[in-house]
Order: sequence, then C-alpha cells, then structure tokens
Amino acid sequence: MVIALLGITYTHSRMNAQIMAMSEINKKRIDRLDQLWVLVVDAEASALSFLLMRSDLYLEPYRESIFKLEPLMASMNFDIPPGSEDHEDLMILKRLVDAKFQQMGEMLSKGRAPLAMSNDRGEMGKQLMDEIRIRLAVLKQRRETAHKKLERSYADQSENIQYVGYALGFASLLLILSLFTFQQRQVALRARIHDLLKTENARLEDMVRTRTRELSRLASHLTNAREEERRHMARELHDQMGAWLTAAKMDASWLRRSLGTQVGDDIQERILRLIDSIGSTITLTRRLVDDLQPPLLEGLGLVEALRALGEQFQLDVPVEMDFPANDVNLTQDQSLALYRIAQESLTNIRKYAKATQVKLGLAEEAGKVVLSVRDNGCGFETQNGETHGHGIAGMKHRTQMFNGSLTLRSVLGKGTHIEVCIPAPA
Repeated sequence: MVIALLGITYTHSRMNAQIMAMSEINKKRIDRLDQLWVLVVDAEASALSFLLMRSDLYLEPYRESIFKLEPLMASMNFDIPPGSEDHEDLMILKRLVDAKFQQMGEMLSKGRAPLAMSNDRGEMGKQLMDEIRIRLAVLKQRRETAHKKLERSYADQSENIQYVGYALGFASLLLILSLFTFQQRQVALRARIHDLLKTENARLEDMVRTRTRELSRLASHLTNAREEERRHMARELHDQMGAWLTAAKMDASWLRRSLGTQVGDDIQERILRLIDSIGSTITLTRRLVDDLQPPLLEGLGLVEALRALGEQFQLDVPVEMDFPANDVNLTQDQSLALYRIAQESLTNIRKYAKATQVKLGLAEEAGKVVLSVRDNGCGFETQNGETHGHGIAGMKHRTQMFNGSLTLRSVLGKGTHIEVCIPAPA
C-alpha cells in the first residue's frame, strides 16, 4: 500500500506538472496568434503613417513586422502541424496575411494612401483584415476549447487518482490500526505467557529447592548412618571379635605350654600354625577396625591420622606430606569428613591414576582449613561426569555438609589436583 501511495502521488504530481506545461504551451500558442494580429495591425498602421507623413521613421514598424512574420508563421506551423484539424485554417490565414502584406507592399510602391486608391482596393484591404481577424478568432477559440477539454480530461483523471489515493490512505489507516491491535494482543499474550512461565519457573525452582533439600538431607542421613554403622562394626570387631581372638590365642598358647612334650612334633607344629593364624586374624581385624573408625583421629587428631594414612600409602607410591605442627581447629565430624576425602582420593590414585608421586597437604589459613591432594598420574576429563563416579560426588557432598568448597582440576597426562576448603568453627 505504501508503494501504491507513492506511485499515485508521483503520478498525480506528474499529471499536474503536465497540465501546467501544456497550459504554458497553449498560452504561448494563443499569444502567437495575438502576435500575428498585432504584427498585421502594426504593419498597416506603419504603412499608412509613412504615406501620410512621408518619413522613413514611420516605416520602421512595417519593416520589423515583415522581419518577424516569417519566424512567427514557422512557429505557428509547428504549433499546428500538417494533418491536424486546424492546419487548413492556418494555411488560409497564412494566404490572407500574405495577401495583406502584398497589398501593403503595392500601396507603398505606388506611394498612394487607401483614400487615393479605388474603392474596390480599399474594400479589399478591409475585407482582408476582417478575414484575418475572423480566422485568428476561430483558431484562438478552437485552441482555448481544445485546451479546456484537455485540462478537464486531466482534471478528471487527477480527481480519480486522488480518490484512489484517499481509498488507499484509508485502507492503510485501517491496516495500521489492525496491525496495532494485533500487536497489542501479541504483547498482551506474550506478557501473559511470561507471567505463566515466571509462575511455573518459580514453582519448579521451589520444587527443585525442596527436592534438593530432601536429597541433601537424605544423603547426609545416609552418610551419617554409614559412619554410625562403621563405628558400630568397629566396636563389635574390637570388643567382641578382638576379645574372642585374643582368648583363643591365649588358650592355644596355654595348650602348647601344657602339653609340652606329651604330644608329637606334628601336633606342636599345628598348634604353632594355629597361634600364627589367630595372630594374623587379630592383625586383620585391627586393620579393619582402623579403616572403619580410625583410632588416631579420635585420639591424636586429624594431622596424625592423615600422617598415618600417608605413611601407609607410601608402601605403594611415594608421598610428599606437608602438615602443620599442631592439630587444626575442627570438630570431630569435620575432621572425619576431611579424613574420608583424603582416604577416597588416595584410593582413587592407587586404582586409576598410575601416579609415581603424590603430594598430601593440610593447612589452616584465614579461618579455613584446606586439604590438598595432588598426583602426577594420567588425569581425566573433568567435563565428563561419567568418569567421576560416585567417589567425587561423595567428596562434594561431604564438603557441602559443612558449607565448604571442593575444587577439582585435572589435565590428561598431567595429573589431578583436589583441594577442599572447610570453614573452621569459631
């Protein structure tokens, strides 16, 4: 519609410009008809003045009229070309003007005024002037009529185009109003959708937070339950099985001493083997108890427990340890969490890292306790969650239980670095 309006505006402007141009051309054509009449009248007046006054000064307008007549007739011949409706009248007018100028030339050559000439010649001159005036009036009237007709035609076309422009403008206004209404509906619909999405997102976020809290509480409960089960099993192994194994070893030793030489060497050998087996079982039980509930952690603190863990791991891989001189300020649960994270990290290094050097460190700085475990093993892609397993997830959860943070950095072929930071209690 905009393009159509532009086209109509351009067409309307072109038609107005054409009407003005044609009006100017027609005005010039009518002016040339008037100029012809003025030339004829001036020439006749000049010739009569010369004959009366006998002065060449009065003959100058006649000569100028003769000089201007030919180009003026050529222009009029261009205005009314051959084949047009008025061309025959133009030719008649031209012959009448030529006859008039021929008569004036004869009058000047004979040197006599019209009154001195015969009445027939005078009547002929007057008749020529009347014919010229009538022909000019007819041509002028036809020119004006044709121009008015053409102007009326153009005016009708311009009016029709104007009406079409009004219709297109009205249609464009309706279209704009329709688009505005549609746009307002779209805005309202988008606002409504936005509100619905906002409400739904808030509901989903609240649900996620609720589920996260439930899962966190469940994971914490499972972790605490596992630790409690480990303590229970450690107590049972230490108190009951340890006591039974110790009693069995003492009884076997008493039997060996009591029987003495009453039994053969083979029985003595079997009794010694039984005593060794009971001792190995006691050692295994003590190691299981230490794994389930490290006694050093409760007795000497986190630093000594980590030192013992590192010294035990040194049997497989060299460990560079960096611990503070005194124990760190942490609760028993926080110390147990850091110990389990270090234990899990060293277990993963033994199973997967293929490392040749391990660094185990603990530091207390700015009210926080930082545990660092670094190896030079094969590393893994930290972006791939499938390679982490449940060990890393367990470490993160133990850290989050105490509002701490776990940083995991690993590069393929360059090892892994785990850093755990837990706020120290006030």
